[in-house]
Amino acid sequence: MKVAFSILTALLLFPLAALHAADVPKPAGSDAVAKPVTSSRSGLLLQPPVDISHFTQEDFTAFSATVGPEKIRKTWTSPVTALPPHPRKDVRGLTEDEVKEYMVRVCRLFDQGASIPVSDVGLISTQEDVVRQPMFNHVAVFSNAAAHIYLLVQRQADGKQWAYFSIVQDRTTEPPVDYYARIKGTEVEFKGTNCYRCHSSGPLAIHPARADLVSDAALAVAISKDIVDQPLSRFHFPENDPPPDYGKPLVLKACVKCHDTDGDRAPLFKVHSHPIRVLVDFGYMPPNHHLTPAELAELKSWLDH
Repeated sequence: MKVAFSILTALLLFPLAALHAADVPKPAGSDAVAKPVTSSRSGLLLQPPVDISHFTQEDFTAFSATVGPEKIRKTWTSPVTALPPHPRKDVRGLTEDEVKEYMVRVCRLFDQGASIPVSDVGLISTQEDVVRQPMFNHVAVFSNAAAHIYLLVQRQADGKQWAYFSIVQDRTTEPPVDYYARIKGTEVEFKGTNCYRCHSSGPLAIHPARADLVSDAALAVAISKDIVDQPLSRFHFPENDPPPDYGKPLVLKACVKCHDTDGDRAPLFKVHSHPIRVLVDFGYMPPNHHLTPAELAELKSWLDH
């Protein structure tokens, strides 16, 4: 699905959306001043930004609560829900069945109201070729020594039900391996190419479409910091969805400072054009730097051809 993990989770993760909470701690690498969530009119976007100005905080609160009001807006001290230790001592590499069991377990914890989710309307969910309407998200994090797990519970504004997606990062390997899947009840379907389009380097930081369309600004920052703190991982492609030949990677100097074979983040290919266009246009990428007109022209030429 194109919508799978459209916000979680990153090409680069550091700058956060405009979360206006005076006492929110700033994670390492974030700007001291929150950035406005508006288009810079860079010319990179294929379509105009989605206009959701008519969408109110009341609409957001009411729609988000349809997942079950007891499951969201939780009191918290830590953004991460602790899981029991893995049953296999000295495990070196989780099995696919163990990964699936973790995914089903965190869905169950969310449904029982035993997790700490942040709710928002995601920036990328309302842009370009993904979904051009409000997309409601509940994001929760779980962890033990063997696995670090992200859960996304997501629904389109015109959707009839909430969908469940998960990333399990196997921490018992070096480098860690990230598994992506959609969960339906106890059925887990691993995903490859569609999730890789936005998640070449792991989960995306939280980028709300508007600063007021997020339930808990401090929690959003804390979860985004948790994402930033994770090591660079390897994307797991399932056997039935192997990676195609993505061609030559982006070589723009401003990008390959981080996105390179030996960089802090994975190389970028044209398959990543959607998040590149959106995150650069909205000023999140590169972190703490704006591309010059010449660099924008070079990037646009590469994306368009």
